[in-house]
Amino acid sequence: MIRVSITDDHDLFRSGIAMLLERSENIQVVHQTPSATDLLEKLKEETVDVALLDISMVEVNGLDALLLIKESFPQVRCIVLTMHNEGQYVVKAIRNGAWGYLLKDCDPQELNQAIMQVYNGKKHFNSDVSHLMIEAVNAEANTKDISKREKEVLQLVAKGLTTKEIAEKLFVSKRTIETHRSNILKKLDVQNTAELITKATQLGLL
Repeated sequence: MIRVSITDDHDLFRSGIAMLLERSENIQVVHQTPSATDLLEKLKEETVDVALLDISMVEVNGLDALLLIKESFPQVRCIVLTMHNEGQYVVKAIRNGAWGYLLKDCDPQELNQAIMQVYNGKKHFNSDVSHLMIEAVNAEANTKDISKREKEVLQLVAKGLTTKEIAEKLFVSKRTIETHRSNILKKLDVQNTAELITKATQLGLL
């Protein structure tokens, strides 16, 4: 019997997942908790094999909870179950110790399969999640190529300054700023200023 915990701050979602899982003869839902803090307290009383965690929760988010669980309860294998379909979340979750990453719109059969795989010592990331992860890793690699001057230009673009205003502020020509801006767009693989600011924020450049 695979002992499972479900941690999510939405009661209906949490109870719905529990009902789905308990249809399986191989899974027992041991804990249902609204926060990572509550889960950590429950695990002191009774441990589980697999913990399902959301990312967006009050007090301690799921990504930080992964580190805490890995430190205090290394035998518990965690699967992130979330609405966040951004690559940087996948990468951070893996780095923090997640054994699996699923989106909340996944098929119930896939959820069961993921729990079984993780319980048996295999990590679970489907093709969509793997694609997000690869994109995020590539984007991180590209950010390392952004020069100090390009970061300055990026920050001024984010503040709403025009090419002329940025050129005057940095004491260079408009053409130089246009070149910097074009290089930044290529390195972050975006098409316009709106996409640039969004992605730069996600990557921690702003």
